[in-house]
Amino acid sequence: MNNMNNMNNMNNIIKRYTSKIFLFTLLLVLSGSKIQDEGMFPLSEIPGLNLKEAGLKISVKEIYNPDGVSLVDALVKVGGCTGSFVSEDGLILTNHHCSFDYVAAASTVENNYLENGFIADGKEAEIPAKGLTCRITVGYRDVSDEVLSAAEGKEGAERINAINKARRALVEEAQKEAGIKAEVSEMFIGKTYVLFKYTELKDVRLVYVPARAIGEFGGEADNWVWPRHTGDFSFLRAYVAPDGSSRSYDKSNVPYTPKKYLEVNPDGVKENDFVFVLGYPGITYRNLPSEFVKLHRDARLPYTQQLFAAIIAEFENLSAQNPEWQLKLDPVIKTLANTEKNFRGKIIGFNKIDIVGQKQREEVEMQKLADSDPKLKAKYSGLLDKITQLYKPLYKTSSLTLFDIVLSRFLTSFRLADLMSNYMYSKTQPDEKRSDLFKEKNRGLLLKQIDDIFSSYIPEADLVLFKVAVADALKRNEFSDVKFLQRFSKGKHSPSEVEAFFRNVLDKSQITTKEGFLKMMETPAAEFATGDDPLLALFTELDEEFSEFSSLSKEVEGNLNPLLADYVDLKKLYLHRSFIPDANSTLRLTYGYIKGYVPADATYYKPVSTLTGVIEKGLSGSADYKLLPILKELWQKKDFGRYLDKDLGDLPVGILYNLDTTGGNSGSPVLDAMGRLIGLNFDRAFGATINDYAWSEDYSRSIGVDIRYVLWNLEKVGGATHLLKELGVD
Repeated sequence: MNNMNNMNNMNNIIKRYTSKIFLFTLLLVLSGSKIQDEGMFPLSEIPGLNLKEAGLKISVKEIYNPDGVSLVDALVKVGGCTGSFVSEDGLILTNHHCSFDYVAAASTVENNYLENGFIADGKEAEIPAKGLTCRITVGYRDVSDEVLSAAEGKEGAERINAINKARRALVEEAQKEAGIKAEVSEMFIGKTYVLFKYTELKDVRLVYVPARAIGEFGGEADNWVWPRHTGDFSFLRAYVAPDGSSRSYDKSNVPYTPKKYLEVNPDGVKENDFVFVLGYPGITYRNLPSEFVKLHRDARLPYTQQLFAAIIAEFENLSAQNPEWQLKLDPVIKTLANTEKNFRGKIIGFNKIDIVGQKQREEVEMQKLADSDPKLKAKYSGLLDKITQLYKPLYKTSSLTLFDIVLSRFLTSFRLADLMSNYMYSKTQPDEKRSDLFKEKNRGLLLKQIDDIFSSYIPEADLVLFKVAVADALKRNEFSDVKFLQRFSKGKHSPSEVEAFFRNVLDKSQITTKEGFLKMMETPAAEFATGDDPLLALFTELDEEFSEFSSLSKEVEGNLNPLLADYVDLKKLYLHRSFIPDANSTLRLTYGYIKGYVPADATYYKPVSTLTGVIEKGLSGSADYKLLPILKELWQKKDFGRYLDKDLGDLPVGILYNLDTTGGNSGSPVLDAMGRLIGLNFDRAFGATINDYAWSEDYSRSIGVDIRYVLWNLEKVGGATHLLKELGVD
């Protein structure tokens, strides 16, 4: 499922951004010449695409019109996913796995919405998706000159710090506008930076979530696999204050009225039909040099995949022991498992496709071109060798940095230590200089965050994660100089020794209980000492040591920054054309066709799966294929209603297409030639996990749930006829 950004951290209706002409001229900034007809195209690239020739039956301006309302105005960024407005009352359609965490948080053992599903009979019965916000793109402009002028003459970490400072200043200035959130996105490293402005809606509620047996049918067995039979959809609704301004949950809030919402096509599509997707794809790495890709292939991917696989096994054992632990751990397991299988697919992809070799051969020719011309040689001499040398230290720091990220993100106890350390530091600062969370006016938000952290805390889960991560690190050569690890028996690598150490830390810490945490918060800053608490002392020790590795990585990043800008320029000269920037969680378009493919020798996959496939898998006896009795009953009766595909003689469930998607495209609407909603993107085929590094018509396929299966579930399974009416489907 395309919710990969697991390693990383996601108002009032406002006037459209005034520099509208830039939305057309950005094409020149990012490209400068004709572009290819594959990829994840920024909005400004759309006028250069041959969409009419490809099969589009509406005007391009109906997709994107900076001077008016168009389909892009129906798009919304939902957490780390994509969603779309499908009614004038702020109804949002996205994936089940995009709302998974919020449904789990709203569930209890007695009211397990995650397992049984949730249906609100009316707006008054809709419940908050606590912590979920959504963003709507309302404008953007090129800020490359402002960012790069701040970095001029600087090298290494100093350059990156200057760039980041300039980006923060631009964001702060943009956010002075009421109801606006902003980001400065790097389009080409060291070369192009764009300020994006968003309206942020803070009150998002659960409306309809199918039972887990539908929304997650196939589980990890089918994750990243075709044929797929998963009803991966959910409905949310955005609310605002009565005056239209963005406001957190309040009973008096009213449904948000979007500028545009999508029309549903209940008749679906056929094989070879033209389709396109709008969404917020996460991160791709296609424009980066061979040494970067080699670093991922040889270090980052295998380390993460192996570590996550070990953690998942431990968490699954814990989850089976306690229903409450299961509710808390299931979202974490899902996140870890999604990334683990994705990375496993990438590793297989690298073994099948010589992407590194292809890039290396291309770079040899690029350097030959540079050396053949005196002017080019003066600018690009030794460029590829310099880049290669700079990447070398990252082979060690990559695993070290990932180890630190895993502990910081997935150890609840470390999150508590981090929060306490930051809070105590804030107490030494005047209130106006503190970060927002620690300002006195936001005391309630801070206390709520503390409540939320403790509500998910399972000490046993922290123990096993720490044990697995540290025991694994002790076996790796790149960790041999880490001082923190030298307290353990190097020759033994005993997991029990590691677990006993951390258990002692947690048992003796004051901040691992809510009462103790709140009590320590009252300690005067002048008296606070992390060394008095073993957990805070351990967190500080790790933070200080691993910050050294982060500093080294930042130094390399800063030195690579201008070289990678030159790399892009030289590649354009070599290819005699421009190319689009890598995906970076900004709004993009991709297009193609409903299309099957050949994933292996003597194997052809059709592009549409059906309810019969659901039943076949459900009767297999596998735990991943839990079959709801009502599905079998309706299938036996052939009760497909208007959603029957007469050519198939069955109810369509999943669709396959040759579009270019990645993480973040989860929940993206799949639209037909008329711009109508015919499906919901949620995954890629296993062979397409390598998409992040290279796209190919041969193996790149994306997967969606057919809108007919969504509508059939609403009508026949959930009985949510009020939502069908709201969608305009009678």
